[in-house]
Amino acid sequence: MMDLDADAPHPKLSLLDYLEQRGWQVVRRYRGGDEVAGLCPLHCEQHPSFYINLRKQVFYCHGCGCGGGLAQLIYLLDDYPDPANDYSTAQSLLEHTYAFYQHQLGRYPVARQYLQGRGIHDPSVIERMRIGYAPGTCLRSYLTKRWFTSQAMRASGLVDEKGRDCFFRCLTFPLKQAGTLYARSLTNGIYRHRFLPGSKGGLYGWAQRWGSPRVLLVEGLFDVAALWQAGFDDAVAVLGSHLNQFQMVELCQPDAPKIYICFDADRNGSGQRAARGLSIQLRHAGLEALRVDLPSGHDPASFFAAGASPADFQRCLDQARP
Repeated sequence: MMDLDADAPHPKLSLLDYLEQRGWQVVRRYRGGDEVAGLCPLHCEQHPSFYINLRKQVFYCHGCGCGGGLAQLIYLLDDYPDPANDYSTAQSLLEHTYAFYQHQLGRYPVARQYLQGRGIHDPSVIERMRIGYAPGTCLRSYLTKRWFTSQAMRASGLVDEKGRDCFFRCLTFPLKQAGTLYARSLTNGIYRHRFLPGSKGGLYGWAQRWGSPRVLLVEGLFDVAALWQAGFDDAVAVLGSHLNQFQMVELCQPDAPKIYICFDADRNGSGQRAARGLSIQLRHAGLEALRVDLPSGHDPASFFAAGASPADFQRCLDQARP
């Protein structure tokens, strides 16, 4: 077994802290307070055989025979970023960030109230999309305790040169397939919409359509959340109003679905013009595309937030035209 602990840095995070953050629970505490026991996180068991020495910061499982310090445990749990593999490290960094932001959402009422105000309240949809919240100030510390360097954090676009969270006071949406992150500021300042550097990737939610014969094409992630919440699981997001090349390839399949373009009904007409242009583009590509007209000033999310029912939205779909 690799001895990762010999050369590993000594983080502030303790073995117990790390395990409790992963949901592990202490079953027994022993006299003196130096040792605790619980079920082993490395194998299935019904009786606690996993012991942690809090003073020495080591663990040992009498069931599977594994032992060591924190770095060894992280390695065994397949949670240790490989510093020799930049891609692996970047992916691990993002995954830790997604999980951190997701955990913060439950701790900040202001973020949950904002979601409620946008009409998003179904816990299953919030969990499915892994919606999170970036409170600021603490992401760098969290990632540092997991051995990610400041250089890696800056290179990813997560923190700035001073170590500050770039998504401060934003709701966050992981775009895992594209290896990036979208954030929506809780304020209406200049930077309301933010992405990490890089491509937005394919259509959000495309793989979750479950082979539906149609697809509801919307602009944003709040629209997807509102439609999924209302039972329209075939909604996918362009993340804007223009398809990139990869998104066009996804739509132009041999068994291409019927496409409903449900873009924002902007008062200045910009969403409608984008929908019209996209409809022409898709029909020239041999696809069946229809435009869905929503009430003026509404997008799918605001339509439902204003009190519309699934039946109301279905009527809009039924009235869609080329």
